[in-house]
Amino acid sequence: MDVKVISEKENPLLKRKEIIVALDYEGSSTVSKAGLQRLMSEHFKSGIDSVEVTTIMSEVGSSKGKAWIRIWQEKKIPIYSEIKKEKTAKPKEEKPKEAPKKEE
Repeated sequence: MDVKVISEKENPLLKRKEIIVALDYEGSSTVSKAGLQRLMSEHFKSGIDSVEVTTIMSEVGSSKGKAWIRIWQEKKIPIYSEIKKEKTAKPKEEKPKEAPKKEE
C-alpha cells in the first residue's frame, strides 16, 4: 500500500495534527481503520493510541482513496483492533420469542 500526505495542518488550540492522506492499495481491499492507525503511528513516529482515523473514503471503481487522520498530543484514542476484538467476543443476547396471540 502506498500512502502520500496531501495536507498536514497543525492545530495548536486542540493540540493535534490534522492530516489528509492519499491511499493506493493496488491488488488488495480497502485498508481497515485498525491497519491505517498502526501504519500512521509508524509513519509519524507517535503512539498508536494517539492516532485517530476519522474517515476512509474509497474512489468508486479504483483501488485508491483518501483518509482523514488526527494525531493528538494529549488525548488517548482507543485502539481500533482491540475494539473489534471486544465486539466479536461479546455474545448476543436473544430476546425470548412471544407466542402469537389468538383472536377470539
